[in-house]
Amino acid sequence: MDEIIVHSMQEYVDVLETIPLDFCLSRGQSVDKKLLPTALRFDEDNKRLYSKSKVNCFLEDYKINSAIYMPQGQELKNEYEWMVYAQHFGVPTQLLDFTYSHIISLMFAMEKAFSENDTDKKAVVWFLNPKKLNEYSMNRTEIINISVSRNERMEDKEYPVVISCTKKNNRISAQNGVFVYFQHGAVALEDLDIANEILKKVVIPYKDTKRIMKNLYLLGMRFSSLYPELSSISKDIILKNDVIEYMKEEDEDE
Repeated sequence: MDEIIVHSMQEYVDVLETIPLDFCLSRGQSVDKKLLPTALRFDEDNKRLYSKSKVNCFLEDYKINSAIYMPQGQELKNEYEWMVYAQHFGVPTQLLDFTYSHIISLMFAMEKAFSENDTDKKAVVWFLNPKKLNEYSMNRTEIINISVSRNERMEDKEYPVVISCTKKNNRISAQNGVFVYFQHGAVALEDLDIANEILKKVVIPYKDTKRIMKNLYLLGMRFSSLYPELSSISKDIILKNDVIEYMKEEDEDE
């Protein structure tokens, strides 16, 4: 698959203007790893980290043990809604997050700008055409709303399925999130035979990530905007310090 390489915020914005509107979803990754959900990833020996039965057990255990912590009146209607909820609290599921916001995707891609020192690595932003993927998988072009369509059968489809749901937690709302559901035997999105029709890939070399993160910070982007919870405050404090120090280095270099 062809890669579009960008080195600055301006180049990223320029690329956005060239990407067709149907590629309306994106996903930022600070590491260029396979487009697979956590539950379906492989170890160094190319074996699945978790069996199908284990993945199912994770979700069942979460259902049993999370009830006491669920907000009052919070009702999850089906297995897919439970997956969405569990996903955002660290349970390995068959879901991969995407967002409608390409600036949020860039922020995720830059997340390790000040902590990763290997300049040979690269961050990536993937762009996805959900209509085309669902046309292949479900013979429908719309994103499947799992909060309304309770009886969708997606496990036996040939391709992954793009889904959405009622925004029942702050993270999904803040990240403008949607998901791709992967069948247990699915391969990574970029390895599908239709990959060139549904995906576009933007690469950012690590040597450029600090400058781009600085620009995102100056535009008002914060980790607490992506993760609206108390633990993000400390990440923003460290980010502020990192940006200030980087700007000092820039002044010295001039």
